[in-house]
Amino acid sequence: MSLIKVNVLLTSLIILFLLLSFKTYAVQELKGAWFECEFSGKTSKPTDDCDMLDNDGFIFDENIAAHISVIDSQEPNCKKNKFGQCFQSDLKFVTVRKGRQDKVNFQNGKLILTFLGCGQVFHLKDKIKYVEAAPDKKKCFWAGKKVFYLKKYKGKLIFKKK
Repeated sequence: MSLIKVNVLLTSLIILFLLLSFKTYAVQELKGAWFECEFSGKTSKPTDDCDMLDNDGFIFDENIAAHISVIDSQEPNCKKNKFGQCFQSDLKFVTVRKGRQDKVNFQNGKLILTFLGCGQVFHLKDKIKYVEAAPDKKKCFWAGKKVFYLKKYKGKLIFKKK
């Protein structure tokens, strides 16, 4: 094979690989149970790769975000020494209580949360071990500057009645 054909072939393969990689890591929507990383700051990424999750989270399903709270955590190592306010992300199951539901929409790698008549846009980025949800510069009156670092919980949810 000539050198030109090899270069064209290699260049094509590299471009194809980059396109597939980008598509693989693009976050188009969130489905299932997601919790905020316990050891993340207002705008700083988690210090533990999101191994510990906050006890408050959401179930995303068909344009609805339902708030859930883990109510059976016995974890002593939570932020600010708050007992039971977090849990290990690899637990097989947790007991949760379901709360308020809000409308959400996913468009082009963005989550749009509608609350009190205003749709706040969050830009979703896959960070391999968690997803970063950063608010758009244009903010609803109820939204702050907080960046959410979220991880999908893969264990079983046991629902407790109110």
